Amino acid sequence: MSVYHLLRSIWPGKPKWFADHLPDLSSKVILVTGGNTGIGREIIKRLLMKNAKVYMAARSQQKAERAIQELREETGKEALFLHLDLGDLNSVKKAAEEFKQRESQLDVLYLCAGVMIPPREQLTAQGYDATFGTNVIGHYLLLRLLYPMLSASGTPSDPSRLVWLGSVGHYGPRRLAYETYVDGPARKKIDLFDMYGQSKLANVMLSIYFANKEAQEGKVISIATDPGNIKSDIFRGDVPWYMRIWEALVLYPVEYGALTPLYAGGAPEAAAYNGKYMEPWARIGKPSPVALNVQEQERLRDWLDEQVKTYL
Repeated sequence: MSVYHLLRSIWPGKPKWFADHLPDLSSKVILVTGGNTGIGREIIKRLLMKNAKVYMAARSQQKAERAIQELREETGKEALFLHLDLGDLNSVKKAAEEFKQRESQLDVLYLCAGVMIPPREQLTAQGYDATFGTNVIGHYLLLRLLYPMLSASGTPSDPSRLVWLGSVGHYGPRRLAYETYVDGPARKKIDLFDMYGQSKLANVMLSIYFANKEAQEGKVISIATDPGNIKSDIFRGDVPWYMRIWEALVLYPVEYGALTPLYAGGAPEAAAYNGKYMEPWARIGKPSPVALNVQEQERLRDWLDEQVKTYL
């Protein structure tokens, strides 16, 4: 990761766009993964305040119901719970099927849920590394299952939106190390923060791929966003001491973390930003050159297709 990108993420300046600038969203149906806490919760709060119909897709029903009650008290509006465990592909398929039974449209899909530095021994239900399995594989399957609905809900004049949460950490990895995504010697040696960086690099790659390869009819736009260095609940397991210092000194309130994703998902002018990478706060940035490599994007797509084919 370059010092330049790190400094831009730490000190992005003052925001010029705020959540209050969102238009009325009363006709929109929006799904947010990981919305019971952190940035996802703040996104849902702001969407509810603009009258959207919002689904909170989360693993813990108890935590989600508590968050929904709190949001009801804060906004006067109610989010809807959708059970989703991104660490279990069976759960992902079931969640997509339930959503399609409950709704006939999907205008915005926020891929917000994520984990960072979970215990090294933690694996997904299908045996993948917990970080990559949750942040990438689970989200990819959900997207593949819901993309037809997303596409059918958009028009060239008012496209549906696909918003990915990236990170400044995506600048770090020089490649995607596929051998580390399943349990084995390579995975046991990899630095846990590098695994997180790889997962975010993959998210940015996929955003650009879908923008350029899948959204040919102009009915869907895909935007990758860096929410900034935010105080959230993304850390899992034992956090290294240097990350605790980072958390104490340079992290911003969660309200700031929602700004860039909200802009990408709701600002009218952001409809022109298909395939773009956005930095804090709601500014166009440049992703890692690795993320722009078309051959690597297609390799990632092919690998992911192979992992999820039995669930499609």
